[in-house]
Amino acid sequence: MELTKKISDKIGVFASITCVVHCAITPLIFIANICTQSCCNQAPLWWRSIDYIFLIISFIAILQANKEQALNKIKVLFWLSWTLLAFFIIDESIMLFSTSHHLKYIPALAIVCLHMYNIRTCRCQDDSCCL
Repeated sequence: MELTKKISDKIGVFASITCVVHCAITPLIFIANICTQSCCNQAPLWWRSIDYIFLIISFIAILQANKEQALNKIKVLFWLSWTLLAFFIIDESIMLFSTSHHLKYIPALAIVCLHMYNIRTCRCQDDSCCL
């Protein structure tokens, strides 16, 4: 459990940054690939499923990080950001609302910032678990 307390935020930062990179390079890959394959205008299923893998990893990292977080507003911001990220990713898949796909960067970067905040500050009521 001690190891989990110390690395949950680092895993969260890594997963969130990797998610942002994944989202950023997807259009570049398909722009480069458009000349060779004119029949496919959508990402392959395995590539789109990576979004959901990132959601699961970030959910677990936020869950672990919040166990040691003393400030309720940070907990709320974590879950609000994750919920918005999940909404934008799911909406991009099912196209229920016409939201910009760029909006998912906002909650993803918020999750990165919140995990970095957790890494830099004490997350418990007392000083016993400060990093």
